[in-house]
Amino acid sequence: MREFVELINSWVIPFIFLFIVAYGYARRVKVYEVFVDGAKEGFNVAVMIIPYLVVILCAIAIFRASGAMDMFARAISYFLPPSLVPTDVILLALVKPLSGSAARGVMLDIFARYGVDSLPGFMASVIQGSTETTFYVVAVYFGAIGVKNPRHTVAAGLTGEFTGIVVSIILAHIYFATK
Repeated sequence: MREFVELINSWVIPFIFLFIVAYGYARRVKVYEVFVDGAKEGFNVAVMIIPYLVVILCAIAIFRASGAMDMFARAISYFLPPSLVPTDVILLALVKPLSGSAARGVMLDIFARYGVDSLPGFMASVIQGSTETTFYVVAVYFGAIGVKNPRHTVAAGLTGEFTGIVVSIILAHIYFATK
């Protein structure tokens, strides 16, 4: 049974791709030309977002290199005891809305410091998987399409971030309490 599932898993993507191509040909769509046009449009979007990407990554680097990020994380740790939420996890929660790659770096640092199977490591993994890079998305993608007033996007995104972080911490403590 396991070999059958692995065989199906290895053929699902190629089958979907071939189905789309065959469906397009059956509908008399010039599949190759449409694919090339889509790739060209995707490349243009990628080039268009580069300035926004550079700005957000520079801002994150400055914030982190200045020590403000660590100082902010330590200030929050006065309200949340390290036994409940380790300072490194607070730092991850602060970085994640700004940059996914920076958050991944913090998560890998947590893994190196505490181990992958530790409470902080598990907490970091769940936070990484259940939150989004709100400011990055707003800055890069909204900037690329020219949205000047994101309205309630940031508030909704940060509410989701906060909820994801709180639930991640609770689930990590429940998981480790039963272990």
